[in-house]
Amino acid sequence: MIKKFWIPGLVALVLILVLLYQYKKYRVAPKQDIVSMVCNDTLGSPVNISSFKNKKIILTFFGTWCKDCLLEMKQLDEAMKNNLKDVQVIVISDEPMEKITHFAQHKKYNYTFLQLPKPFASIDIYAIPVTYLINNKGEVIYSKVGAINWKDPAVISFTEESFK
Repeated sequence: MIKKFWIPGLVALVLILVLLYQYKKYRVAPKQDIVSMVCNDTLGSPVNISSFKNKKIILTFFGTWCKDCLLEMKQLDEAMKNNLKDVQVIVISDEPMEKITHFAQHKKYNYTFLQLPKPFASIDIYAIPVTYLINNKGEVIYSKVGAINWKDPAVISFTEESFK
């Protein structure tokens, strides 16, 4: 009787492990030392994220081609104008600098645009957008994979409370 369930049980276990791996890879923000990360600004100069210490930061990894990223950035821009006025927004892409610069000039968001000089996969980011809230002490206080609805008053309230 035990032999009958051994193979299906093993298959089920392997399937569960694969699903957990996929969930962690694509739905859980990687636990990186974001604050010590070094990126390039639009002029090509290195910028250490720790240089933004003493500021409340919303940091998001995005792609200029990503529909969810574009929607989130538009909503976040509106939220910044209305509610989150004392928050610095940093957006990071791993695309060529020319694309990032063109995007930044075209959209005219009041964000700091940076380039990660290596692919997102090298820092375990496999799905975008990925957003981190970083308090003025340089500590990551929240992270999320996937678009955030910045039109939702509950999201704004949560963000404001998180930064207190």
